[in-house]
Amino acid sequence: MSRLMALEFEDPYSADEARAALRRMAGEGLLEMDEAAIIQVDAAGKMLVRQDVDTVAQRQRVGHIAGLVAAAVTGTLPLIFVGTVTGRLVGRLTDHGVTDRFIKDVKRHLRPGTSALLICGRSDDERRPRILERLRQWQPKLLETDLPAELEQQIRGELAESETRE
Repeated sequence: MSRLMALEFEDPYSADEARAALRRMAGEGLLEMDEAAIIQVDAAGKMLVRQDVDTVAQRQRVGHIAGLVAAAVTGTLPLIFVGTVTGRLVGRLTDHGVTDRFIKDVKRHLRPGTSALLICGRSDDERRPRILERLRQWQPKLLETDLPAELEQQIRGELAESETRE
């Protein structure tokens, strides 16, 4: 089962670097990443959100195109609007990865000059320590997660342990 996790970084660039490292780890078979999103906050507080897959927007485009096709076939223009609205609704109902709600929750916690990496993925207990060890160089903090409480505490402890080493 895929889990959501948000890691906070003390600069606006580390989230990008950590995502690239996680993609390499996924290629090595250490984890399976379904989706990732990055939130960067510049010094002025302006936020930039980049999401690998925006299910809602993707489904809305499909619904809009379906509405256009239906309108062209039937000659009824309101079908364009109905298709777009239906696509948006289907997108929201099927958005099970890094959801817009999760992004909004994480955005509230970020300060100017920081970034966050939101991940939807899975790994097993055997590989997790190797993943955390390779992420330590960016000194991430676990911000939000849907992990079980005991696993969340273990990961927080392992990430905090890296802070004390340096």
